[in-house]
Amino acid sequence: MTILVYKFLLGFITGNIIGLFSYITHLLTKSGALAVILMATVVCGFGSWPTWGLLILFFASSGCIYFLKKRMNATKAASIVEKGHTRDGWQVLANSLPAISSLVLFYYTENQLFLFGYVSGIAGATADTWGSEIGILSKRHPLSIISFKQIETGLSGGVSMLGSLASFFGSLLISFTTWLCYRWLPVSEHLTTLFFIVPLLCGIFGSLVDSLLGATLQAKYRCTICGQLTEQKQHHQQETNQINGLSWMTNDWVNFFSSCLTVLLSWLLIFLLTNRRKEPGT
Repeated sequence: MTILVYKFLLGFITGNIIGLFSYITHLLTKSGALAVILMATVVCGFGSWPTWGLLILFFASSGCIYFLKKRMNATKAASIVEKGHTRDGWQVLANSLPAISSLVLFYYTENQLFLFGYVSGIAGATADTWGSEIGILSKRHPLSIISFKQIETGLSGGVSMLGSLASFFGSLLISFTTWLCYRWLPVSEHLTTLFFIVPLLCGIFGSLVDSLLGATLQAKYRCTICGQLTEQKQHHQQETNQINGLSWMTNDWVNFFSSCLTVLLSWLLIFLLTNRRKEPGT
């Protein structure tokens, strides 16, 4: 119990440092910084050093992309996307809550299935963040994942070659790092291999589901002044008209549902793969 209290305290202190830095550099709003403090406390308290390192890697890589885009003045989609680059608390929790919930379940059950859920959830969040943040730099307009027609850059539901490659490498970063961490721990070779394959596949899956939900269910609006398709309820300081999607389905909900499905898929894959291995003759 004493060790657990110290781990929570360490996570709280570290979360405050990360949250303060992110707030000062405009990576996070106040609510976003508070959400990071909560996440850091929970992950450090219930997790181990590899799980904590993955979360830091996710935030560090996302921050590097932000600063790179800032130097490039990549703001061409600012009038389309629902929220700006500075993430608030809902955005942080939507991407991470399912994964962290799986980590807490692993702590209490010691079932490896839930550890895979955490890693896969972080892989999915990284893939989605890299895909959307880097994909927006593409010189070509993205294509709708549904109709394969060109849509405005930054609009949810669009895919591009650059964004897809970024999603792949984002998921690869988390899965490869996980494989490196558990390669040196007393874990079976079979399980170590799964730590690379399952998060990689689930991360890519999560990014695709995010685009699919963004294209079909996320609310989109049309500006009454310029006629532009946007995710914002106001454009040119005027109310926009909703043209499709569900009125309550914001990008935060899209991220949350895609993250949930990513974690659930990892649970299913591990359940099927480990039970198949236990069958006689396999």
